[in-house]
Amino acid sequence: MENLDEDGYTQLEFSSRGFSGRPVSSEKGLCAASPPWRFIAVTFGILCLVILVLAVVLGTMGIWRSNSGSNPLKNNNFPSRNKENHSQPTQSSLEDSVASTKALTTTGGVPSPCPPTWVAHENSCYLFSSILYSWNESKRQCSQLGSYLLKIDSSEELKFIVKEMSSSPLHSFWIGLSRTQTEGPWLWEDGSIFSSELFQIRSTATQEISFHHCVWMHMSIIYDQQCNIPSYSICEKKQSVQ
Repeated sequence: MENLDEDGYTQLEFSSRGFSGRPVSSEKGLCAASPPWRFIAVTFGILCLVILVLAVVLGTMGIWRSNSGSNPLKNNNFPSRNKENHSQPTQSSLEDSVASTKALTTTGGVPSPCPPTWVAHENSCYLFSSILYSWNESKRQCSQLGSYLLKIDSSEELKFIVKEMSSSPLHSFWIGLSRTQTEGPWLWEDGSIFSSELFQIRSTATQEISFHHCVWMHMSIIYDQQCNIPSYSICEKKQSVQ
């Protein structure tokens, strides 16, 4: 019986030890299961640290930009540029005023003696037409404008006309010379006789067509021509007295 009791005690002791060892094994299991949670905690901590660093960097950049935007040196430059920009129109307006004053001084403060699109030279105004007409039609157009076909009175006037015509090298212009018959004298529109001392009139007449009774200019050369051929013309009138 004692052996049995001893054996039973011994068995009871072993069972109690086995029972008491169960918590130990469970504690070890808990200790073995703890690393995944620890890894998650470490990862979360690193992520928070990265976010904190980014926040510090962004905050620093924002402060730097705000300081650079409020830099007094740069702000002082901008107003000075604005002052320069405001002063430029004022300067140009002053220059325009000076230029207009010079123009008034040069012209004596009076308006142009010629109508718009007319060219002034000495005591006359000249209009170089841009429409093709025959000689008679050109004469009528000039008359409607209170003028007459060009009459060249001096070599200076001839030089002026040639200079003005240089911008239209392909065009010919009627002038106020004509005649009533082939061998008759050349007359200006006002009836005065043409003087060959100013220029020569080149003949383009042929045996077939000999009635070239009107005159036009092509650059510095002056030709006789059929009066019914359309061409440009030059009107002239005296400057109005102010």
